[in-house]
Amino acid sequence: MQILLYIIVGISLIICTITDLKYKEIYLPVIIAGSVLVLCFHIWQQSISFADVAGAVIVCLLFVISSVVTRGQLGMGDAFLFALTGLGTGIMANIFIIIFSFMLAFCAAVFLVLVKHKQHNYCMPLAPFVLGSFIFYVAGIYIPL
Repeated sequence: MQILLYIIVGISLIICTITDLKYKEIYLPVIIAGSVLVLCFHIWQQSISFADVAGAVIVCLLFVISSVVTRGQLGMGDAFLFALTGLGTGIMANIFIIIFSFMLAFCAAVFLVLVKHKQHNYCMPLAPFVLGSFIFYVAGIYIPL
């Protein structure tokens, strides 16, 4: 049944990635709908964990503060994306997803600056890297080595 939870989070991330790439926006109704579905799933499966919900809220608040401090360099929508992944995967997996997302984004930024000659202040959407990290995490669970 865990796969259903990952499908809900994955579909939400795919929609957010498309809107972030196309419009440079993450639609809050998509995040809210995904979060509500994830919470309903946890209640249905009786697998809700206070630590995971608290972790998702704390991560969201930290990224919202980061968004304010950086004056939008890290978007508010990205904060809610990480809250959604935290609700769907748990706090420890979410830490992996956050770190791996920024590692992927860093590699892409280096490529864009060195190869494509973009300016160092080039604005790049984060949602595709969150989606990639989520897929990498789920693949690591379900694809044996």
